[in-house]
This record gives sequence, C-alpha cells and structure tokens, in this order.
Amino acid sequence: MSSNPRKKNLIFWLIVFVCSAPVVLATVMYYYFKPTSFTNYGELIKPPISISDITVNEVRRPSIESAFVDTAESNQKIETLTGLGGRWILAYINTKDTCELKCLDSLYLTRQVRLMTGKNRFRVERVYLGLSGKDDIAIDFSDKNFQGLWYFGGQSSQRPFKSTNISFDGIWIMDPMGNLVMRYPVGANIKKVYKDLSKLLKASRIG
Repeated sequence: MSSNPRKKNLIFWLIVFVCSAPVVLATVMYYYFKPTSFTNYGELIKPPISISDITVNEVRRPSIESAFVDTAESNQKIETLTGLGGRWILAYINTKDTCELKCLDSLYLTRQVRLMTGKNRFRVERVYLGLSGKDDIAIDFSDKNFQGLWYFGGQSSQRPFKSTNISFDGIWIMDPMGNLVMRYPVGANIKKVYKDLSKLLKASRIG
C-alpha cells in the first residue's frame, strides 16, 4: 500500500522548517544590528562572532542577582554560554592571567548596567570569561559588585579566539544565540552602554 503523497510533502517541509529556522532567526537578529536601524555607542560587530559552541569550565556561579541560577535548568553544570537559559549576556573577556583594576572596574560596570535595565534585568546575566587557562584569578566575591557574576574559564586556543585578529579583551554584549554583537573598551560610559543594551532588549523578543 503506497503512502499518501501529501503526507510525505508535509513531513518534508516540516523538516526543512526545523532545520532552517535557526538560520532565519540569525538573519533577523543580524538586521537588528544594522546601523540604519540602530544608533549605537559600542563597536558593532559585523558579522556577529559566534561563541555558542565553545566549551567553558564553570568555576563559580552567582550567589545573588541572577534570574537563571534559581531555575531548575541551572542544576546542571554549565558547559557553554548558551546554557544560561538563552539570556542576553554582559561579558568581560580576559586573556590575561590576572584581573587588575581595569578588569575589576569593567565588572563593576556590567553590574550597574544590568541594574539600570530595571525589570529587564531578569533577561540579562553577567559573565567573566577568562581565557588564560588559569581558573583561580583573585576576585573578591565577598564584594557585592562581584557576587552576581558567572565565572567561567575557557581556552584561547578555541575558535573563534585563535582564528581572528580581534582583541577579545574587554566588555561584550552577547545575544541569546551565543553571538558577540557589540564590544566596548575598558572605561566605557555606563549610561551609553545601558542605552545600547536597552535598545537591544526592546528590539528583541528572545532572551
């Protein structure tokens, strides 16, 4: 008995849709960041740099100021940055084996920016990503400015870190799909970083 051709076609197009949906979504997100529709303070990364599949080592999780840490999903060890519940991420990436004053100031900035987003702060997580291979960098986690940080260790030998000429040290905004979309220098203006992030949160229905 031959199968129904219409049913076969339906199954085929369902498979096509499931496979192509992430690509379509990524394209839509890309156009959110076009300068014609978004006046930004930070450096716009075109095309966005995907770090969705890099492996990270969870060194420490937040004790406060994290919406994801209190969810059932967070009970498992986080091995990729997209494992943070598909949220927006304010990240400080550090290739050095110490977190000096500029690094600490940048981590403080990420806290202030997140708090400024008000009710949208639950859509944002803060991350320190160290790429030196050293996972015991001295950060005083008794200080409330750092208690809300996810602390991950990674390897600079992983792509895309080793395959681009970009300096990754600094503050980044990562979208819920694991794309680095905006970069800021150390000493960035808190209010202007907040303005960029609030526009992204308003424009996006994901994360």
